[in-house]
Order: sequence, then structure tokens, then C-alpha cells
Amino acid sequence: MNSQSYLRVFFASIVALTLNVAAQTASTPAQQSQSSYMPFKFSSDISKKGFFNTDAEWYGSLGFNKTYYQNSDIKITQPGSNYTINGVQGHDEYKTPGLRSPDNLRIGRFIDDERVWGFELSLDHDKYTSTLGQTANITGVIANNPSPGANTLGIGSNQLTSQTFSYMLHNGLNSLMVNVIYRKPLLGEIADNSSLSFIGKIGTGLAIVHPYNDIDGNENSVGQKTLSNVLGFNSGWWRIVGTSTGFEAGFRYVFKKPFYVELTDKQLFTEMSNIPVYQGSATQKLWSNQYILSLGYEFGGLK
Repeated sequence: MNSQSYLRVFFASIVALTLNVAAQTASTPAQQSQSSYMPFKFSSDISKKGFFNTDAEWYGSLGFNKTYYQNSDIKITQPGSNYTINGVQGHDEYKTPGLRSPDNLRIGRFIDDERVWGFELSLDHDKYTSTLGQTANITGVIANNPSPGANTLGIGSNQLTSQTFSYMLHNGLNSLMVNVIYRKPLLGEIADNSSLSFIGKIGTGLAIVHPYNDIDGNENSVGQKTLSNVLGFNSGWWRIVGTSTGFEAGFRYVFKKPFYVELTDKQLFTEMSNIPVYQGSATQKLWSNQYILSLGYEFGGLK
């Protein structure tokens, strides 16, 4: 199933859930003005104690991603050059889960008395590598107008090798996002032993990358990972290069309260610019599809 098919399934699920929530809301008289604008009522602990209190149901999780990327165009701007490498194929650097650092981190809380709606802060730590050996068409202008060769890029059809174009977003292609969460119980009571719930998420945030690339033997350098060179827009070992917007759907199973596992499928659109390359920058718009498995812990005001 391709990404467009996943999107159609996701949006169909969202429409069905929205209609269901709307029907439930219509059958219940509105008690406050906010009910006419939102499908939920904020829990009383927020107004009494603020957002960060443990009367609410909170959760945190760690897990692993397996990511697939659609082909994308990478635009390179350098002195005298402004060209696009069209339809670049990229792949994930997936490793079998085990004794390694996790690919994702989640922390969130539910904000209504029914514990159906919530907010979540998420970090997905993915990796992107352009696949060596592929053939790609280059359009635009390259300084000195070279012909495509074994060691140089040129206008027209090129084979992307380690000598001509090696392009990585490792350590990684990070998406730091704020998500709105919808949870619908399917089996059992919410957050109880052996309970199963549908989980839907939509959110947006920052794309933060650690880039490595080598174009025609010219390697870019972002410096050392030191306290003075950690993060920035135009400098830093990690670079804030754009935005990520995601749609996610799946299931949460509480196997032994308060522990749960969550399996979701996520469609992610990442729009990036000012990615450093040798004496210039790169721009890329990238669709990805993530399969996400995580282990979580619920805490706070569980009923």
C-alpha cells in the first residue's frame, strides 16, 4: 500500500471519528460556551491547578521506528550553481530493536474528564540516506557546465555514487512536534488492564537535522559537537531547517496497568531549507511513512 492509500485510510478514519464525536456532542446539551466550539470540555484540574498537575492522566513512552521515504527532489545552491537532483531515492538506516538508543520519545496528558482528548510532545529520531548507485536526472545550472562523469555531477542523467553525491541526514532527521491526541476505547475501560483503544494524532513542529554530505568530493563541515556548537539555524551540529507535520493512527493496549504498548502508522511531511552543503545550501521536501512501536507508562490521576 503506497502513501496516498495510507492517507486515504487515515482521513476516512478521521472523518468517521469526527462524525461519531459530533453525534455524541449533539445529543448532550452544551453546559458552557466552549462546548459550541470544541468537542470536549477541559477537565477542572486545569483551571484549578494549571496544566502541569498530577490529577490528570499522564503518560510517557520510548520506542522504535521503521521508516520508508518517497522519492524527493533535492535542490542545491552554490556559487555559480543552482540545480535540482530530481526524484532522489532515500532509505532508512533501520536496526533491529535491542540494546540501542530508541527512535522515538513521547510525553503527554489527557485534558478532559473522559480522558479521550489530550496533548503530546513527541520526538522522532529518524535517519535518511540517499541510496548509492541510483540514476537521477539533474536540471538547472552547474558552474563550468561539466558533463556527467564518474567523479562529477553534470546536467542530465547521473549515477549517484560516493564520489559524486553522498547525502545523509543522520543523528538524525529529527521531528520535534506538538500533537493533539484522540483516544477511543474499543475493548475494556480506558487505561485498565487488558484494555484496547484507538489512538489518533495530528501535529506539527520543528525539523532538526544533523547533515552530512559530499558533493563531487567536497565534504561539508558543521564543526564539532560542543556546548558552543550544539544547535542553531545557521550554525550548530544540529540545524533547525524547517517544519514537520504528521498524521498518525493506531492502537494502544494496556497489558498490565500502568504499562502499555502502542503501535501506530504515521504519515510525515518534512519541509527543509538551508541544509548546509559545501559552500552552499540544500532544500528538500520529503514525505515519509513510519511504523512506530513503543512501550509506555501511565501515571498521575488514573481512575
